Amino acid sequence: MSPADGWLSIGELARMSRLSVRTLRHYDRERLLAPGRVDPRTGYRYYSREQLASALRIAVLRRAEVSVPAIRLLLQDPGHTEVVLAAERERIEREAARKHRALALVASLAEAEAGGLAVRRHWIEDRTVLWRNGESTAESLDSDVTNLVTALLADASSAGLPTDAPVVGQYPATLDGVVQFGVGLELRSPLGRAETATTTLPGGTFAGVDFVGPVALLPVAYHALFGWLDERGLAAEGPFREYYLTDPRDVAADAMRTRVLHPLPGEHVPG
Repeated sequence: MSPADGWLSIGELARMSRLSVRTLRHYDRERLLAPGRVDPRTGYRYYSREQLASALRIAVLRRAEVSVPAIRLLLQDPGHTEVVLAAERERIEREAARKHRALALVASLAEAEAGGLAVRRHWIEDRTVLWRNGESTAESLDSDVTNLVTALLADASSAGLPTDAPVVGQYPATLDGVVQFGVGLELRSPLGRAETATTTLPGGTFAGVDFVGPVALLPVAYHALFGWLDERGLAAEGPFREYYLTDPRDVAADAMRTRVLHPLPGEHVPG
């Protein structure tokens, strides 16, 4: 069997499509591009010249980071090309955003370790807050907190309360499995509505780090705070508090200011 027979060996197809033999074998295993013929005696794989176009198309799609399952759908049903590629575009954009956040986290961590994030002591009075409890996992905590804060502010607005008061979140030290957390809006005057859920956050002395940047990069602040506590032989047992010093509705994500706090039992440093 030879090219003159109208068939291409796997090596010839590899050269003409600028793919490796190993890649073509992988495409076969993934059911993207099976050989048109296999010699029963030698096991050699042969492809028709029409399959060269398919090989080139698959190569372009893979270079564009279209997933193997999506390519399989495109090959099986070209009529759904627009829908499949739109879904892949959204997936790639989400993945790019995730990688961008990861790169920003690495850069911020390096910057924090080089310049250091200052840890300061803060005295906080007892605070009465409009309060909502929630639960989440480490993977979805950021979005779940955002949703709960949105609901909290809506409740405050319905109750005729000012929504420009400080917002605070409280979180456990360890984010393992399903975790309980809460968010609150500080109240400037007592409420007259008994049915509105409030609680008192106890005051005291706290070690705190002020961080400027997206909430997704807050692990940088926690890193600095954990290190500070460890150097002093103090356990990071929590609960941690996060005070959101700027309103995300008013500033860009990169300009968000958040204060991360951990209680220091036994210390009293009035502000």
